[in-house]
Amino acid sequence: MARLKEAKDEAEKEIAQYRAQMEAGFQKKVSETSGDSGANVKRLEVDTADKISHLKSEAERISHEVVNMLLRQVTTLKN
Repeated sequence: MARLKEAKDEAEKEIAQYRAQMEAGFQKKVSETSGDSGANVKRLEVDTADKISHLKSEAERISHEVVNMLLRQVTTLKN
């Protein structure tokens, strides 16, 4: 009975150690990925701002051409 109790206690210690290792690994992963998500959000914000700026500049560049094309289409009579 004493040996059985010792084996049970040893098993519980091993389980506790394994659980602590797994928890530490999990917490490390969580901290690594949560730090990255902030960087990803910042990168996405910068990319989005760049794309919006590019679209606005392109719209300004071709707006005159679009207005002229629309005026031509509206004022042209077809039989």
